[in-house]
Amino acid sequence: MQPEMDPDPLAMERARRRQQRAERVQRRRLALGVIVLGLIVLIVALAIGLSGGDETATTTTSSTGVSNDDLVSATYSATLVGADAVPQVNTVAAADFILTYDADTKELSFVLEITKGLTSPTAASVYEGTPGTSGAAVYTLFVAEAGSEGTKTGILAQDIIDEAKLIGPLAGGTIAELVQLIKDGNAYVSISNKTHLDAIRGPIN
Repeated sequence: MQPEMDPDPLAMERARRRQQRAERVQRRRLALGVIVLGLIVLIVALAIGLSGGDETATTTTSSTGVSNDDLVSATYSATLVGADAVPQVNTVAAADFILTYDADTKELSFVLEITKGLTSPTAASVYEGTPGTSGAAVYTLFVAEAGSEGTKTGILAQDIIDEAKLIGPLAGGTIAELVQLIKDGNAYVSISNKTHLDAIRGPIN
């Protein structure tokens, strides 16, 4: 029977070092996998972010291809009289409408003032349409309170146009589309009262 031999210390040391190297390689592979996974997540997040930015940019662009950012400061106006109503109304009542776009604040504000007394005005709106035609309302400027009667003079309404409140053909549209409508000569303002749906009216120029 042969005596039992002690393990070779040199062989054991080589085996221990091989195991350590294998463990280091495994840890490096694991770290590399984590880094690659992180890069993939980052690339996906950036792609989604860029796509979302494009969608946001297109929300200010009208169907005519004009963006709110393209608008320049300008003032538009209308003089409302009975002779421009459809049908014509025999009245001395009159009003002025001033619409101002400020490119710095990107706000479109208006003032509607009755300059010659109008009896019991009930509502006022901006309409799509040319002189002599009856168009569809695209923005409501004024609605009288219940029980409001009598001859009115002075400022009837003033505010900032909110594109979220565009209605009719411009529902869901933009300020740029409203301004384009005016530039095309296809917009007017009308005030109605208790006796006439189109009491006084004027094209916006």
